[in-house]
Order: sequence, then structure tokens, then C-alpha cells
Amino acid sequence: MKCPKCRKIEMDRETYEGIEIDRCPACKGMFLDRGELKALISKDQGNVADNLAFSPTSDTMDAIEAHCFRCNKKMTPVQAPGDVLVNLCENCGAIFLDQGELATLQLHAHQV
Repeated sequence: MKCPKCRKIEMDRETYEGIEIDRCPACKGMFLDRGELKALISKDQGNVADNLAFSPTSDTMDAIEAHCFRCNKKMTPVQAPGDVLVNLCENCGAIFLDQGELATLQLHAHQV
């Protein structure tokens, strides 16, 4: 699958505590299938999978429109805890997170 933001780069597969995610080797963004974000955070893997919290790259990448290659549809920007703007595919429920966003979401999950 191609990266929803870079659009030409093939995503790499990575596994954390049995949860398989797709990561772009160029922008370091992550494509998560429905339920994988919740599973990563509940298993405390957010900071393991994404150790670049508060990355300035995230703010720059937020300006780039994401495209779900699985559904061939535009992804919708959605505000999440920690002032994180995630990209949601309303068709399949997948989420794309820019570099640093998963670690930020993990941090805010502990503060709730």
C-alpha cells in the first residue's frame, strides 16, 4: 500500500505486541486499520511505535491532504486529544497519523 500523504512511497509493515501497522519510510507516518490505534494505546505501545513525540514534522504534514489507498477516498482530518489532527477514512475506519502523533496520543491517554 502507498503512503496516504507521500502517495508514491510504499509503506513498510511493523509489528508491536502483535499489532501490525504500516509505516512510511519517508515521512514516518503510520496507517492504522480500524481498532489498531485503540489496541496500541491500551497495550502502552504508542511511545514504542512512535518515539518522536511533539515532532515539528507533524504540524507541517497536517497541511497535506491524506488519501486512503485501500478505499480510494480522501481521508477526513479529525481533532483528537492533545491537539492532534488525525486523518480518518470514513469508509473503512482506518487512521493515518503523522510522525509524533501516536506518542502524543499515548501521553494524553495517561492523563485522562
